[in-house]
Amino acid sequence: MDEREFRRMLELFPVVRSRDYCAESGASSKGSTQQSRAQEATRGNKNESSDQFMKKLKMVAEKKVGATKAELFCKTFEEAHKKLVYKELNLDAAQRFLNAYEKRS
Repeated sequence: MDEREFRRMLELFPVVRSRDYCAESGASSKGSTQQSRAQEATRGNKNESSDQFMKKLKMVAEKKVGATKAELFCKTFEEAHKKLVYKELNLDAAQRFLNAYEKRS
């Protein structure tokens, strides 16, 4: 799937969260012990939640573009995500992102 086709299909999905969304936004008022426990639980379920996300994405994509195109879209989406997170996002860039987020809070 070329990038133009991928982006066209991506446009079919509405934005449901802002770019600066943080699932733990309310956690800043809680104690550090609670934050540590939440982070540990999140790490343990990371693969499971990723699998659940991909299943939901595929299900929604199938409704919008059919099973064959949904499979290709999900595979391309997963590859793009892995490339961005594991190959292109180096430690310095990740730290700058976190620092910028902390400044907003």
